[in-house]
Amino acid sequence: MSKHLITERRFLPYFCTQFLGAFNDNVYRNAFAILVTYFLAKENQAIILNIALMAFILPYFLFGAIAGQLADKFEKSALIRRIKIAEVLIMIIGCVTLYMQSVYAMLIVLFALGTQSAFFGPIKYSILPQHLARNEILDGNAYVESGTFIAILLGTIVGGFLASDIGYQNWLMLTMLGVALIGWFASREIPAAPPAMPELKVSFNIWRSSLQIIRKTRINQPVFQSILAASWFWFFGAIVLTQFPVFAAQVLRGDPQVAILLLATFCIGIGLGSFACSLLSGGKVEIGLMPFGAIGISYFTWQLGNTQIVSEGELLNLAALLALPGAWEMIFNLTMIAFSGGLFIVPVYAFMQVRSAAKHRSRTIAVNNIFNSLFMTLAGAMAAVMLYFEFSVLEIFKVTAILNMLVTLYILSVVPEFFLRLVSWLLVHSVYRIKKEDLHHVPVEGPALLVCNHVSFIDPALLLAVLPRPARFVMYHKFYELPIAKKLFQWLNSIPIGTKREDPELVESAFDTIAEALENGELVVIFPEGGITRDGEVAKFQPGIDQILKRTPVPVVPLALRGMWGTWFSRHQGRAMRGLPKAILKKISIVSGPPVAPQAADRITMHQQVVNLRGNEK
Repeated sequence: MSKHLITERRFLPYFCTQFLGAFNDNVYRNAFAILVTYFLAKENQAIILNIALMAFILPYFLFGAIAGQLADKFEKSALIRRIKIAEVLIMIIGCVTLYMQSVYAMLIVLFALGTQSAFFGPIKYSILPQHLARNEILDGNAYVESGTFIAILLGTIVGGFLASDIGYQNWLMLTMLGVALIGWFASREIPAAPPAMPELKVSFNIWRSSLQIIRKTRINQPVFQSILAASWFWFFGAIVLTQFPVFAAQVLRGDPQVAILLLATFCIGIGLGSFACSLLSGGKVEIGLMPFGAIGISYFTWQLGNTQIVSEGELLNLAALLALPGAWEMIFNLTMIAFSGGLFIVPVYAFMQVRSAAKHRSRTIAVNNIFNSLFMTLAGAMAAVMLYFEFSVLEIFKVTAILNMLVTLYILSVVPEFFLRLVSWLLVHSVYRIKKEDLHHVPVEGPALLVCNHVSFIDPALLLAVLPRPARFVMYHKFYELPIAKKLFQWLNSIPIGTKREDPELVESAFDTIAEALENGELVVIFPEGGITRDGEVAKFQPGIDQILKRTPVPVVPLALRGMWGTWFSRHQGRAMRGLPKAILKKISIVSGPPVAPQAADRITMHQQVVNLRGNEK
């Protein structure tokens, strides 16, 4: 992750503000969970905790649309300061409810905290693209997700510890109020973030405004599907996390320290997963890691459901529990669930931000919050129903693991980009060692034509894995029509093309599609040689590049592949893919040159640029 980012004013005050807010939410929520589980409720603790979950997240569903509209209409840093003042007032009331020891009053405060968080949510993610460069967004999200779960960890420990002894009540109340005040002071240093759409007319009709922004967001299907993926993550998390206090008390026979350990372990795992995601992504939005995370979540949750720790008699303290057979395996499974969760959620949020329109970004995040809250409400209801029908906590874990695997398969089927990035990421990291040179020349937004030498049958997959954003590939129609591969190429939105002699209508259609893609601000990749090299050299470029630029003048970025000649996928032995693959983990390079203005770009000029970039290394 970028180390300088955390020290800069454009990020640090915002980071501290959201960190302290998440910390305070979890101090109160976990104090409530410990008080209900061990002190205030004699029975039905699991049902009360699921009701508490619904009380906290219901405001996201009720007020998410209004919050998103306000975040797009008004200056965001001023909104944050007002929200933090509301947090101070809520914490004052929260202190009173703790003193009263009233479960019903605490549930009302949880609803108020959820309302405050619902109004902060759209700002939390939509402000990042205004203060960060595009290549910093994934790191910014990794910091936010890691920081959020560290805040949850600390809030869990502090809230649980101070609630575990009635004698610490004054310290609990002082902590909550003090942190709220510090958060408000931090918010005063957040730089201004101009409104995205100041002319927007805010609708305060909850149902109408919610339906309006949902309809608008659904137009962008990849973003909407990423919202559903994020919402499923919170559905899963809501079910699993809500069971932890009861899992600790009734399955593990542990005292409050054990409940704190479970939540702390989960938070550490999420932080580690978020950090690993940033390292593995190489500074770009790498959604190919999401399926890895989803598979890990299901596997390790199933393993957690197999926990067999036998203890009898009095509740165990932390040291006694860890001495029992199977305890460390349980801790490992829990850590890996959370680690996988970090790999899952960080790229999903980053994808959502970079692929949503700037003018509607806050409302897109609001739709995300609405669906998150809906899914978490359903999670609470589902858990309550399973408990009513006497499912054990371990059985709930197993059911959730199975559901997660089914949902993952669905997500990969409706958002093939996730699957394709997974395949390309595996290819890059398991078959070749790729050196990336000067790929910052590829524009992170706006249209561009990318031209590259064609050395092997997997050149598109290699480029897909390293380019900073999705691109559409122009390819020979006979490859496109291959029975097994056609579906894959359709998922990639590839553009089939042939020769005028073969199919003049197909050629015309291809150039129409290329023009449309460039006019829509997309990247289009072509291999202007017209085929895969048979001698390792860069053949002369075909006139198609000139036709494209004449119709749609856009910047042209030269790319060169080095080192692919001689690999199993190239034609160095006449036919590609003969015999067994050789040169596994071979070092190859993908290098980019600066963009060339369309007026200066033609097939001869771009051919020379690609030849120069490739150099002597085939």
